[in-house]
Amino acid sequence: MDRTTISDQIDRILHSRSFASKSQLRKLLEVLFQNMESQSTLKPDRVIRELWPNETKTKGSADVATEMNRLRHALESYYQGEGSADPIMICLPNRAAPAPDGTQEKRWIVAKPREAETAESRLPNGDQRPVSRLSAHWPLRLAVAIVAIGIMSFVAIRMLTADDRPQIGRLDASTLTIMNAEGNELWRKTFAEGFTTDWYFAKALGSRLWIGDLEGKGHASVLFLYGPADQQSHSSTVICYSDRGNEKWRWTPGRELPELNGSPATFRTAALVVLKATDKRPPRIVVASMHSIWWPSQIAVLDANGKTVSEYWHSGALTYLISADLDGDGREELIATGVSEYDHQAELLVLDPDRVFGASTEERPEFQIHGMGVAQERLRLLFPRSDLNRALFQFNWATEPTVERSSVRLSVTECITPPGCRIYYEFDKDFRLIAAYAGSDEFRSAHARFYQGGKDAHPLSEEEQAAFQKVRCLVGCKSEFVPVGKLVP
Repeated sequence: MDRTTISDQIDRILHSRSFASKSQLRKLLEVLFQNMESQSTLKPDRVIRELWPNETKTKGSADVATEMNRLRHALESYYQGEGSADPIMICLPNRAAPAPDGTQEKRWIVAKPREAETAESRLPNGDQRPVSRLSAHWPLRLAVAIVAIGIMSFVAIRMLTADDRPQIGRLDASTLTIMNAEGNELWRKTFAEGFTTDWYFAKALGSRLWIGDLEGKGHASVLFLYGPADQQSHSSTVICYSDRGNEKWRWTPGRELPELNGSPATFRTAALVVLKATDKRPPRIVVASMHSIWWPSQIAVLDANGKTVSEYWHSGALTYLISADLDGDGREELIATGVSEYDHQAELLVLDPDRVFGASTEERPEFQIHGMGVAQERLRLLFPRSDLNRALFQFNWATEPTVERSSVRLSVTECITPPGCRIYYEFDKDFRLIAAYAGSDEFRSAHARFYQGGKDAHPLSEEEQAAFQKVRCLVGCKSEFVPVGKLVP
């Protein structure tokens, strides 16, 4: 199972309502996922440093075991509830028990496809009676057996040829290593300038490395977003490699703009997605980048050869980008989040991939990008800033959008350094607001600490919490604010 697929499932769990108030378990799950490829060397003291950085002398293996057990039960509850239809199971083996082959279980975390129910388990009224070997349905069973043999033969053939197919990647120091499904190295590339530090995080790598058939010829291509250590002087680069590790092309984001006021056109690429091929179009690459100092941002559509097809410019910093079919018409939309220059507010955008052009329209003339034409966003939302955010920081930030069962979710970070104090939002397929809430005690605790004394001292009021529902709509709505549907309690 490729790492991107597993990463998507981990993100789905981390952003689920089941885990919204379980910050410690979310952190533990992220640690386990980051070390999934080197589980045999992961030690409890490493987990302790991640979970309790200020309590390393008082915490021990027993505390790790307790948290692992809590996470195990939380995952079981998740899959019994909102994750019941997820295609992948994330589970924690019992490391105190032998593995299925009799050896000592060394894995901390396992991902596997969800097993389908057997025909017998779906008998009417839950009847579990055994079916006779001389059942009248033996022709159907024979056909199923023939199909199964065919599938097994196909899988066997694929397994024989799978050793040379890129599946996953890893960053070590200044080297990108590409491996097959078994974790065996296929090839590596070393970058003399090194990587920017945030490239080492597993979730970050998942959004900056893509492996798939880009040209429709049955051969995998590897797309890698290279971010140099010195991002103030050098732009990041999209590099396309063949399945054998031969460089095919490079693409650099951004361009010189009058609005940069003489600053170098140095852009940092934050995210990459590949749109699925259709009957009318081959796969397309979409890259989100922002100027290294602050703004503007560029969303560019590339063809399979790295040529820019179209581009959209935005007055703000767009750092997250995903694609999803929001309206069920078989065509993907682009969803980007970050922060707008308008009052420095967290922002969400929806773009039609066939209409990625122009520049966002800004109410403040000093932030308007000229010479690009008028953009055609499908939707543009601005999220309110809490009083805590306005008192301590210059902006809030929309992060990590996800789409699941026609529901769009994201979080807005109200505490920027260190990131935290998140407010969680959820919209239905028509972008009616159905949830806006502080997902844990993190925001309430930060609010209480800041406003515990002085003339402005006050608890988090119902009015302040209700203000989170005032999501302003600049494009795509019939009213100034997003309509509120049936709110989830």
